[in-house]
Amino acid sequence: MTQFIKSSHPDHHEGADRIEALVDATQQISRDVTGKHGMALLIASALAAAVMAVAYEVMDTDTESHLLMIWMVLWMAMFAMLILSAGRLRLAGLQLKVSLDAWSSSLAEARADQRLWAMAKRDDRVMADLQAAMDRSEVLADAAGAGNARVLAQAARAKRALESKSNLMQRGFL
Repeated sequence: MTQFIKSSHPDHHEGADRIEALVDATQQISRDVTGKHGMALLIASALAAAVMAVAYEVMDTDTESHLLMIWMVLWMAMFAMLILSAGRLRLAGLQLKVSLDAWSSSLAEARADQRLWAMAKRDDRVMADLQAAMDRSEVLADAAGAGNARVLAQAARAKRALESKSNLMQRGFL
């Protein structure tokens, strides 16, 4: 004989369910706080609580407590705006860094060009090399613009002639 018995008693305790939910919530909070932003939020909250406690003590003894409270609220609003705009400020800082890097590299390149030009004024061989490089770049730019084989061949011949001329000048034959 087989009988099925239905019990009206629950198979789990409601208090245990609440305790389990509380433990899960505390674990979730600890996971949220362990990150960089969570720790900053925790520190900011502690700092705000400390400021409010000090403000309460000072306002208790001060006759113009409303002015002090307004001053503190303005400062807290400023710090809150800084915290909320930290991402944009970081991005602006990175953009400023990149633009300053580009500016300093362009200054360094300009100084190097000036030193090379001053050296070329004193040394004929360096001037010949610079002239050959400028002529070569002009011929190659014309060849790239025209795009035909005859101009490219002419550019190659001119390049070889300029290189041989600069080699002869370096050796002291010219």
